[in-house]
Amino acid sequence: MRDFSPPLELDLTPLSATVFAATGAGPSFSEDWMPVVFAALVDGTPCCYIGMRRAPRTSPH
Repeated sequence: MRDFSPPLELDLTPLSATVFAATGAGPSFSEDWMPVVFAALVDGTPCCYIGMRRAPRTSPH
């Protein structure tokens, strides 16, 4: 998505160790809160679900 959308700057509110509620997505998202979930695929590849879309996790945090 990096060629289609600028990086998102989100304020994350932790709900659990891997689930967050995000605000500050700007005009890209019409809702006040958006789910952000950090997980791993079956092969161990870290990923991040933002809304209903999955992306590779590129940050070491």
